[in-house]
Amino acid sequence: MDVSLALTHDCNLNCSYCYAGAKRREAMTRTTAWQALDFAFSFQAPKLQLGFFGGEPLLEWPLLQACAERAEALAEKAGTQLRTTVTTNGTLLTEDRVAWLHKHAFYPAISLDGNRAMHDATRPFCTGKSSFDATIRGLRALRESFPEIEVIVVPEPANVAHLADSIRYLVEEEDVIRISINPNFYTPWDEDALDLWRQGFETIGDYYLACYRDNHPIAVNFIDSKVITRLKNGYECQDRCNFGEREIAVAPSGNVYPCERLIGEDLDHTMVIGNVFEGFNEKKRQAVLAKRGNINGECIGCGYRPRCMNWCCCINYTLTGAIDQTDGIVCFHERAAIAVADRVGETLFNEKNPCFLKRFYYEENV
Repeated sequence: MDVSLALTHDCNLNCSYCYAGAKRREAMTRTTAWQALDFAFSFQAPKLQLGFFGGEPLLEWPLLQACAERAEALAEKAGTQLRTTVTTNGTLLTEDRVAWLHKHAFYPAISLDGNRAMHDATRPFCTGKSSFDATIRGLRALRESFPEIEVIVVPEPANVAHLADSIRYLVEEEDVIRISINPNFYTPWDEDALDLWRQGFETIGDYYLACYRDNHPIAVNFIDSKVITRLKNGYECQDRCNFGEREIAVAPSGNVYPCERLIGEDLDHTMVIGNVFEGFNEKKRQAVLAKRGNINGECIGCGYRPRCMNWCCCINYTLTGAIDQTDGIVCFHERAAIAVADRVGETLFNEKNPCFLKRFYYEENV
């Protein structure tokens, strides 16, 4: 079971692409948080991933600590295997906070849009000041205790020209080896921006090759995931998210959504499938579950379909208003990602690259 708690609607950044909507100082109460934890453990799942989200969850640091410690106690009592995560912009991290996260076995991820030029184009403080230096301080503090820290990079038209240079910067200057590139699908992309996006992916593919050849392998999500789908002949059921079924998100109000990306300002309740105080609204939840998938006519006979993420409900809903229908920008991304991954994977396989073979043949796909 995967449960995300959005601890607050507030944030100290004003990112241009934020899908959480307008910021406001509305945090989850401790009563709601306790009820959310009770709700999460009521499923009696053998494994529970508990994620802290926002807004910026570190704005509610005492609440985050209290929730994590209570979750640990509940997990021990129930015999549940607990995995705790937090997604943060990094600006509020300190050595003491990093030490506490490490002590409590967190899996942190930090949002950082690459080098200074890329980051400053999209992720300022609410004051308009650059957040780059503060985010880098947070990244470096985390990296001391979490050497495989995941960095989330969001390309969009305003910053995509810096994408490839940013990946090189993160690897070579900040010693990052795990990078998730999550494009802003929800904004218009003109042809020039799409060309830069495609070129950026191709250049990242070349850099990925160079890293493996230098015995310094990196993980880049759009390459790795498509290499794996090539080996598996497509996504398997367990590879897809469990939107609304074994994956839910709780808003500060206690409203339950099928994914944290759909909470937004928690004003439009179309996708609310329950409340932690009252449980699921099974009629709405089952209606959501029944609609998962993809019904786009142009996707039905497409050769890319088995390896395409056209089934991602939260992206589909935000783009089209329907969880089972996607939009052309997803098609562009998937085709570009598959092309780069296939080129890179075939090259490294033919070269019998030991790092590549060890990772994709002897470890992840055994």
